[in-house]
Amino acid sequence: MRLLHTSRLILETPTDTDVQPYAILSHRWLADHKELSFQDLQRTQVPPEESPHGDHAGAAFPPSVQGKEGFKKFQGACDRASLDGLDYIWIDTCCIDKTSSAELSEAINSMYAWYRDSAVCYVYLHDVGTEEDPQSGFEDTDWFQRGWTLQELIAPDNVYFFNKNWIMIGSKATFAHILSEITYIRQDVLLGNPYVPSIAEKMSWAAGRKTQKIEDRAYSLMGLFGIHMPIIYGEGEKAFRRLQLEIMKSSDDQTIFAWHDSLEYHDSVRNRGLLASAPDVFPRASPAVTMEYSHFINILHRTSGSHSLFRDLPRSYSILNDGIHITLPMREVGDGWLAILRCKREGQEFPCGIYLKERPGCDGFLRTLPTKLQALKPADLKGLVPYKRRIVIDHHILPIINRRPFFTFQSKGPVSEHRGYYICPKPGGHDVGQRVDHQVLNPDTRIELSDDVRCACIYSQDSRGNVIVLLIGIEHHRPWVHLLIDVDDDLHQYVDTTRLRRQTFDDAPQPQRPHISAPTSTQSSNQADPLAPSSPTSPRSPSSPLSLFTSFTSAGTNQYRPRPERHSTAPPLTQPHRGGTGCPVCSIIENHPKKNIIKNRRVDCGYGTMSGNKIEVNIRKGQVRPVSEAMLGVEYVITVAVSPLALLI
Repeated sequence: MRLLHTSRLILETPTDTDVQPYAILSHRWLADHKELSFQDLQRTQVPPEESPHGDHAGAAFPPSVQGKEGFKKFQGACDRASLDGLDYIWIDTCCIDKTSSAELSEAINSMYAWYRDSAVCYVYLHDVGTEEDPQSGFEDTDWFQRGWTLQELIAPDNVYFFNKNWIMIGSKATFAHILSEITYIRQDVLLGNPYVPSIAEKMSWAAGRKTQKIEDRAYSLMGLFGIHMPIIYGEGEKAFRRLQLEIMKSSDDQTIFAWHDSLEYHDSVRNRGLLASAPDVFPRASPAVTMEYSHFINILHRTSGSHSLFRDLPRSYSILNDGIHITLPMREVGDGWLAILRCKREGQEFPCGIYLKERPGCDGFLRTLPTKLQALKPADLKGLVPYKRRIVIDHHILPIINRRPFFTFQSKGPVSEHRGYYICPKPGGHDVGQRVDHQVLNPDTRIELSDDVRCACIYSQDSRGNVIVLLIGIEHHRPWVHLLIDVDDDLHQYVDTTRLRRQTFDDAPQPQRPHISAPTSTQSSNQADPLAPSSPTSPRSPSSPLSLFTSFTSAGTNQYRPRPERHSTAPPLTQPHRGGTGCPVCSIIENHPKKNIIKNRRVDCGYGTMSGNKIEVNIRKGQVRPVSEAMLGVEYVITVAVSPLALLI
C-alpha cells in the first residue's frame, strides 16, 4: 500500500507494522487523462521546501500536470488532510500503478480494507453546491450511482461529504436518514450498529449502480462479502457468477437464489440457471431475508402435517462442475416444480418459492419463470416433499433464443439504377408455384426474414440490361448470400425486370463516382408497392447511376434520394418463370444450373464481374437489440463493393 505524504507530495510505502493514520478520498472519476496518475507523481520538478512560492502543490508539478482537471481535487484533498493533522492520504487515481496488473489486482482485493482502516474518508462531490446553497444537488449527485462508491460509503467509520468547492456539508452520521432513503441501506448498517444483512440485501444495494467496466460490478462487491478472487478483465458477466460461487463456499444463505428479473431487464429469458446474472435482479425494496433454520422447519411441519418429513433437511449444498446439488422442499406445479427457499420477504411469515423445470435431455433442472419470486401462502406449502436436485448454475441459451433478423444494405461504388426484391412467403422448402409480390428496394429498406430458412431475392438491372440477383436467407441462425450475375445465365427468366422502375434524382447536380457510401436507415419499407411496368428494352441513362441498394454521398454533403412516384395499379407478378409462377426465389433455387451450390453451400460472401467491374458482396452482424423477453432483433448489414477491373490488375 502506497501513501501520499500531504506536504512533501511524494509516495511512500510503509511496512505493515508502520502504517500511520491516513485519510482516504472517495470521488467520481473523471476521464483517465484528466486525473492525476501514478506516473504524474513521478514528475515532480521542485521540492516543496525549496519552492519560492510557498504553494507546495503548485511548485511541485509541471504545468502539464497542474493543468489537469483533477489537479484541483487532488490539491484540495491533500490540503484538507493536512488541515486535519494527517500526514498521509490515499487517492486511488495516483497511489496505484495501474500499468501493473499484479498491483491492480492486489489493490482491488484490498480496497475495502483500506477504506475500513482509514482515519477518515473524504467524499468529494463535484456536482454539488451553489453559492446560495452549498448542499444543492446532494440527493442527485452521480456519486450515489457508481459501483465502487458503495463500499466507500459503508467501510469507513468516519465519512465526511464535501461539495465542489471543498466545503464540508455533512457526515455519514448526520446524513444517515437521507442516505438510507437514497441508497436503500439500513441506518444500522451506515452507523455501524449490530446487524447482519442477508446476501440478497447486500446485492440489492448495488442494483442500478454503474461501473466503467462490466467486471467491476462484481469486483466492487468483493469486500462487502469478504471475498478475494483473481481479477480477470475481459471475462465480462462471468465475474459476477464467480463472485456468487465464492460467496456460496462460505455461506448457506439461500437468499442468494432469491432474485427475480423484471420484464424490462435485458436478460429476463424464460429458462435460466440458478444464479443471478447481475445485481440488478435483486429488488431494492424489500429484499429477501434469511429464516432461522428451526423456524423454517416448524413452518414446514405445521403446513405439511408431518413431523418427520423435514426433520433432517440438509442446511448445506454442494457446488460441483455439473451444477449445484441441493435438497429443497418441492412439489409439482403444472409442467414444473415449486421449490421452497429458506428465506422470506421482510414482514412476511411464510418463505419464498421459485419455479424449476427439468432440463430437456438430461437430469438437471433449470430455473423457469424468472420474473416470479413467489410469496407463498399456507396452501402453497401443502404436499411438499424434500428432493435432492442438481440445478444448472448458469444457463446460456443465446444460440436458441428466437431472433428477428433484419437485413440492411450499404454499397461502395455505383452498380445499377433499377432494383427491387421479393420475399419467399413460405418458410422452408421451395414450392415454385407460390405467388409473391414485387416490392421496392429503397435506400432505407430493412428486409425482415424469419429464422427458419425463409429467404429473399434482391435483383437489379444496369443501363446495359444486365441483371444481378442476390439471394439472401437465414438458416440455423446464420445469414447466407449467393451472388448471381447475368453473364453466363439468363436471369431474365427468373425475375420480371419489367417491374423495375428507373430511379431519378431531384433537380440537383449529378454526383461523380462516390467516395463513400451513405449508411441505410432503419425504417422499414417492406410493404408491397405495385409499380408501373417499363420496357426492358427502353434506353437507359448511364448518367444517373445508383448503387445496388442505397443512395450515396459524393465528395460534398448532398444526399440524393429518389423522387417520389405515384403508385400504379399494375397487378402483381403472375407470369410463369420456368417451372412455376409467382416466387422467383423458389424458381432460382429449384431451377438454376447452380442449384446444388445454392442449396447446399450457405456462404457469407460472393464475387463476380460485370461490365468491366468486380462486384463483391459480404455480410456482417450489425446491432443486436432485445425485442421481447425471449427474442432478439439482429441486424445484418450486406455490403456491396464495386471496383473497376483495371484498378485490380
